[in-house]
Amino acid sequence: MTDSPWQSPSGEERPQTPPEFGGFGAPPPAPPGYPQAPVYPPFPGGQGAWAPPPKPGLIALRPQGLGDILGASFKVLRRNPRPVVGVSLIIKLMVAVITIGTMGLLTVSGVSSAINAADPNFTQFGLGQLVQTEATSIVTLILGIVADAILQGIITLEVARGTLGEKLPLSALWRRARGRVWALIGWAAAVGGALLAAFLIVFVAIIALVALGGPAGIAFGILLGVLVAIGGLVLSFWLGTKLSMVPSALVLERVKLGAAIKRSWSLTRGYFWRTLGIELLVAVIVAVAAGIVLTPVGIVVALLTLSTQTSVTDPVPVGQTSILTFAITTLVSAIVGAITAIISTAADSLIYIDLRIRKEGLDLDLLRFVEARDSGATDIPDPYLVSASRTEPTPTSAADSHWA
Repeated sequence: MTDSPWQSPSGEERPQTPPEFGGFGAPPPAPPGYPQAPVYPPFPGGQGAWAPPPKPGLIALRPQGLGDILGASFKVLRRNPRPVVGVSLIIKLMVAVITIGTMGLLTVSGVSSAINAADPNFTQFGLGQLVQTEATSIVTLILGIVADAILQGIITLEVARGTLGEKLPLSALWRRARGRVWALIGWAAAVGGALLAAFLIVFVAIIALVALGGPAGIAFGILLGVLVAIGGLVLSFWLGTKLSMVPSALVLERVKLGAAIKRSWSLTRGYFWRTLGIELLVAVIVAVAAGIVLTPVGIVVALLTLSTQTSVTDPVPVGQTSILTFAITTLVSAIVGAITAIISTAADSLIYIDLRIRKEGLDLDLLRFVEARDSGATDIPDPYLVSASRTEPTPTSAADSHWA
């Protein structure tokens, strides 16, 4: 064996390296009578180099996979925690404190009055307590809707700007979300009102069948309840998925509610099952995580209630124990809810961006924005606004041809 180059029998020396051919070397000459293999240009970025999709911030500018969406949803928690986690905790805890205060007062007065009430007045007292409790629940529900709308707007904007590599403070996020909070509140109120109206209609129909139909009415009422429950579950999955992009369209595209509904319906067309699957998976993960935290707290609260309750005829210990257990449960639920709300809203926002990348080539708009911003330009249009030149979505983005 020698280190000298291999030589053919004719004495011709074999070349040490093949000639360059697009980073792979030139193809061998074709036999006589056959066409020569085509010669392709090299990859951009060097001989044989592969350029990954740009990732200026939270996600790479390409269609997102399931792992990308899940990973980025949790990454939102730690990427810019002060305006996201901090504000979420503050908003949820404020609602929890108001709820604890109002319900605590009703609990103390209710327990004391129930123990001291005479039999003839007990029915009237119970009716009054029920009205007060329901009124307080409605006020708490309204506060929750407003709080969730504010939080949803901030998180959606954080995901959108984080995709561009920006870490905005709370003041900047609030300036962008401020004009869309009422639109989000209106959307949440419309959804809540529709659900309440549907529930009341079905409830009244079932009660009427049970009260007026005798045994047959009871059977039909039960059957109606089962059918409505199954149909309502299917309908909620379908409408919930088709309309899940409405908040993102309201905040990022700054359109009216009707236009946001149409946008959500259009974006999810052709991607219904994918969107539903990701949202269900995120919901299951969030629910399991919340259950892991809340279950031990519930057990501790139950044990605390049993250990401190000495006598049901003493209104002060009973009222104090009820307030304490309710306060602990509400505060822990608020903290857990603050975290789960971030993950759920971030996942919906990422699905919205992914759908626009797949259907409209949004990744190209985002990349142009990043390049213009990094070059020093200041007067750059918002890439999430639907431009007048793009009235019809492009069939695929540049990234889709490589990553779909």
